[in-house]
Amino acid sequence: MLIYGSCIGFSLLSQSWEELIPLDSPLRTTRQSWTMSFNVWTIVISTDLRIGGVTSLMFMTAPLAMAFLVYHTYLIWAGMTTNESAKWSDWKEDVADGMVFKSTKAEAYGNSPLLREYQSPQTSWPVNSDQVLVLTEGEPPRVGFVFSLDSNEIRQPNDGEAPIDHIWTPVRSMREIDNIYDLGFWDNLRHSFGLPARRKMS
Repeated sequence: MLIYGSCIGFSLLSQSWEELIPLDSPLRTTRQSWTMSFNVWTIVISTDLRIGGVTSLMFMTAPLAMAFLVYHTYLIWAGMTTNESAKWSDWKEDVADGMVFKSTKAEAYGNSPLLREYQSPQTSWPVNSDQVLVLTEGEPPRVGFVFSLDSNEIRQPNDGEAPIDHIWTPVRSMREIDNIYDLGFWDNLRHSFGLPARRKMS
């Protein structure tokens, strides 16, 4: 809409330019410098300040709107929100530092009541992941570690000689992490408009 409005405003200002510049003026026949063109168009805009001001505003804000459109299209393609993009950026740095490890829910929680809670999510979202991620100081989780209640970080056992818990494997790339909000570009786009996904996923 901003681009369309800019084009309409430019066409109206061009009519004012035709009226202001005499037919025999050298401005019509010779190529002008950027400075001269800027000065001429400043005069044209000032003669019809309402149209000129609105057109200038639309012309300057159109690139910003296009940038937001491209960025949000990328977010829809990636299956994330602007808030989640910052979280994924943090995970990317932790993965690069070798601090992230993954396992499955059954192996990570065993017979814990938490497993039943995660296996029966109270949501209609079509995607669910069996993946569990933990964040360490760089060392693999050891047998006897404790999950943190409010984050993905864990507390290693006090026994520094505790063996490594082999159910956890290091995450080497962000491609190994499940993004349950990424349904694919078209289903992400449908969801952003409040439409149901074309197919249920697991």
